[in-house]
Amino acid sequence: MKTALLLLSFFFLSNSLAQNSLEEIAYSKKWLNLLHYKKNIFSGYTSEADEPSFFFHTEGKSNPLLELEENIKNFKVSKSEFKDSSKRPECRFPARTRFLLNEGLINKNHIGSNCEKFEKFKNKVNAKSISIVFSSYFLDTPASAFGHTFMRLNKSVRNSATEDQNFELLDYAVNYSATVTTSNSLLYAIMGFAGGFKGEFAAMPYFYKVREYNDYESRDLWSYDLNLTQEEVDTVVAHIWEMGQTYFNYFYLTENCSYHMLGLLDVANEKWDLAQRNPTFVLPVDTIKTLKNTPGLIKRIGYRPSKMRIAKDSVSKLNKEQEELFKVVIQDKNADSLKELGNEDKAKILDTAIDYLDYKYSEEILLEKKEATKWKQDLLISRSETGIQNTEKTYPIIERERPERGHGSRRFTLGAGEDDKRGFYQTLSYRFTLHDFYDSDIGQNPQATMEMMNLKLKFFNKDELKKEDSKVIIDSLKVVNVISLSPIKKYFSNLSWKFNAGLETIKDSGCAQCLAPGFEVGGGASMMGKYFKSYFFITTDVDLHKELSKEGARLGIGPEAELIFNTEESFKLGFFGDYKWRFPAHEKKTYRYGSRLRYTFIPSMAVTVEWVKEKRSNQSEASLSYYF
Repeated sequence: MKTALLLLSFFFLSNSLAQNSLEEIAYSKKWLNLLHYKKNIFSGYTSEADEPSFFFHTEGKSNPLLELEENIKNFKVSKSEFKDSSKRPECRFPARTRFLLNEGLINKNHIGSNCEKFEKFKNKVNAKSISIVFSSYFLDTPASAFGHTFMRLNKSVRNSATEDQNFELLDYAVNYSATVTTSNSLLYAIMGFAGGFKGEFAAMPYFYKVREYNDYESRDLWSYDLNLTQEEVDTVVAHIWEMGQTYFNYFYLTENCSYHMLGLLDVANEKWDLAQRNPTFVLPVDTIKTLKNTPGLIKRIGYRPSKMRIAKDSVSKLNKEQEELFKVVIQDKNADSLKELGNEDKAKILDTAIDYLDYKYSEEILLEKKEATKWKQDLLISRSETGIQNTEKTYPIIERERPERGHGSRRFTLGAGEDDKRGFYQTLSYRFTLHDFYDSDIGQNPQATMEMMNLKLKFFNKDELKKEDSKVIIDSLKVVNVISLSPIKKYFSNLSWKFNAGLETIKDSGCAQCLAPGFEVGGGASMMGKYFKSYFFITTDVDLHKELSKEGARLGIGPEAELIFNTEESFKLGFFGDYKWRFPAHEKKTYRYGSRLRYTFIPSMAVTVEWVKEKRSNQSEASLSYYF
């Protein structure tokens, strides 16, 4: 009897210990990362994966333990029950298989000997190392205005820029993006913010991404080679295959390309905790900064210049005589004008012409349109006839342009000032993202202002205008504010433009400083040098408020200009102004002009002093900003 009781006690104790051990595994970072579980606000976990078949248990999306138990059961099912071997658990979820084997929850007898489709994928990518690639800011597409990140599976371990240049087009890219189901811009924006699209992973030859970003969109590509073991690389590749079994609801600011690239890497090493170390809202450049702040993770940085940058570099190296002949070649799209030229000069001019036309007609060339294909082939034949060897160009990394060196994506500002109508005030501002012309240009696009959700509040101790004690007002809310400069430069000029939308307190006497929603668009020309930038636009805006006119709205049109002097890093001084003719409106003409000085004394902090004069309004302000 005693023996039976001892055996029974041992059985229950063993079963309890086994269950505790299983629970520990179910809530380990490795298992949570593999199924993309995240902690709920109050308690429990929920997976971000949204395809039901990604889970074996009906409650698997919200219960890691039940899902682990059901996985073990399914892995132990007889392989003869699967007519299609690709449907077996180990073939659908190879990374989970590795995990369960390592934890001793299944053994090799529980898995089949062949997963043909996965093995074919694994052999095709043949990954020996992994890089994260940042594609620079592209303002012509809203979804890419803040850059884009994706993964590159390298067929070799790279140690130099030359190796990258020689072999990277053989690699594979892994991209996460929304499957867009509408061409309506407004609906696209709403669905992108609300998670209305499916976000899916896709693997493709890397040269397709080079064509899309580097060639067609003229975006620089920055690659960050990661210091991973072969086992970690294999785990990531296995997990990429698993991601083909599911989708995620795509959120433009949270569950986006940046966030999920970090999630892919977290399965390789749970100690990094990359996805959890990002802010609630994730920008592509935040991904790179997170990698940089992980000791020893980034091994080497690579750089691939855009077609535009290559063309500009080539043109800049021509002398006056060569440039005159270059103009004829790109106009005629043939080398007939170079017949009397020596081979070295001819080769240099043709190289430059090919670089320029590759940039200028990138879409026609990529689509292999007949005319573009013919003249490019003719130029290449003429170039080969010179007999001059075409040495591969290498482009050194410009350290100050490295995106991970840029200031923080968010900005918090405290300030104080005086309004000649309302009296003294204090300000509090918060900008969600990303950059304006007066911020430091290091790691940023110096030709663009790109801001979203920039809120500015003012607190008046006593509002002299409205004879009220202490009052807080919304001075402005810039939902989106974009200025894109394309400086006037021979061969490379495009239209410069701006767009902003949001709320602003009207200070030009059009109303009694009322808060009005509105938007503004404009375009024109710009110039830019090493120590200055300037633009001149014709802009039009619309403001909506019942006090502005009998119709409750007003339209404005007129010139706008700005000139900014800068050092390379920390000092910006600008002068700006605009003039508007308004109709229908109580105030028929309005103007605004002023100056702004910003000094970035450390990378994360800057002080700003500004003065703004508007019709019947005058204010000056000083503030301190913190970037994070």
